Amino acid sequence: MIEPSRVLIVDDDTETRELLREIVAKEGYQVQTAEGAEAALHQVSREEPDVVITDIQMPRMDGLALLAELQTRIPKTLVILVTAYGSLKTAVDGIKAGAFDYLGKPFIVDDVRLVVRRAMDHKHVLSENQELREQLRDRYRFDNIVGASPGMVAVYKMIARVAQSDSTVLLQGESGTGKELVARAIHANSPRSSGPFVAVDGGTLAESLLESELFGHERGAFTGATATHKGLLEKAHLGTCFLDEVSDISPALQSKLLRVIQEREIRRVGGNDTIPVDVRVIAASNKDVKALVEAGKFREDLYYRLNVVTIAVPPLRERLEDIPMLAQSFIQKYGTAKEKSVTGISPDAMALLSQYSWPGNVRELEHAIEHAVALTPHSIILLDDLPQEVKSAAAATGNQGGGWMTLKDLERDYILRALETHQRDLGRTAEILGIHRKTLQRKLRQYGLPDSSSSQDELFSAGQPVHH
Repeated sequence: MIEPSRVLIVDDDTETRELLREIVAKEGYQVQTAEGAEAALHQVSREEPDVVITDIQMPRMDGLALLAELQTRIPKTLVILVTAYGSLKTAVDGIKAGAFDYLGKPFIVDDVRLVVRRAMDHKHVLSENQELREQLRDRYRFDNIVGASPGMVAVYKMIARVAQSDSTVLLQGESGTGKELVARAIHANSPRSSGPFVAVDGGTLAESLLESELFGHERGAFTGATATHKGLLEKAHLGTCFLDEVSDISPALQSKLLRVIQEREIRRVGGNDTIPVDVRVIAASNKDVKALVEAGKFREDLYYRLNVVTIAVPPLRERLEDIPMLAQSFIQKYGTAKEKSVTGISPDAMALLSQYSWPGNVRELEHAIEHAVALTPHSIILLDDLPQEVKSAAAATGNQGGGWMTLKDLERDYILRALETHQRDLGRTAEILGIHRKTLQRKLRQYGLPDSSSSQDELFSAGQPVHH
């Protein structure tokens, strides 16, 4: 059974203390009280509360001094300050010092309920994101690749198998899926890991420039060639050359690349001598290279040289269960650069991310998180911080019969789809979602669905996902 969240109320005025205790207890929280800061510190040394509500004006040790002490002793506990309206500046100073929020006297009951509920929601988000960060640190990583979906597990297995060989590899996948990260992971786990890893994009350079970039050139080979220049294939000697968008390379360059793979030697532009190179080639394309071969647009002999091993990198829309881990990894990447660190993301924002189709794949998700981190004034990303195109497209997918899906329905839909994908295994689903199993059980009960104590059939007869 999940224990209720704990609130400690600190006030030297008995009437105020009891009024707050009554309001908060009716919300289902476990409430303790203390008649002063010293008594409060004694209590928190025995049991750490989730939230402390403390008056500012108290004898001997005031609420701001208590706030500072609590931040040292129990930094994860959120503090709400209580102040008379005439002391508003003091409350604002408290917020700057790290308090979560403040309440003004005389109390408005609904305001008390709302502020405490917001604090608890914030506390739960921080806790769940901490669990997610621990998962990211300990597992589901292959170098800088993040994900635990079946498609990504298959990619990890292929990386592990092919890394120890010296075979050429062809990576197939849409733009933004992380093909270069896969190539780097293969290199980093191979016997060539101490050698160089060089990358070139075959789709961004003109043919003449790409040839010089790949093979190098001799001095005087063309106008402007004032010195001998080593190409990337030569620079990759004893290492790996990653050739992105290989399908965009011209037929003439395809022929020269085939010679490199077959003969392990190059000839610089404008040169006569052959130069031996020991380099592993990993190629990638966002197009179906086999279809290009059949259409006569790509050399068949080069295709078979490159296609010794093919790894298909799945698009993000086929691995939606990886979004929480990916989002958290990008928050870790960008969130510490701000003066106020961003450490997590709210459940409704995460649910919205999971409703979007991500045509730009992982690269687009990264840009969305970077955008949100830059805009949010909070320590967690909220729904309003996400890019407009994500919010608009996700909202449109939830629009049926002119009505909008609620955020609760979005989250419910996502959790149920995750359960279904993972054979209704609560432990595995909680792990994939980046939350504790007890948190998942609590959410299921919130939706009026059976938890793990009920049969699996009963769980899924209680409600199916709203959308597929």
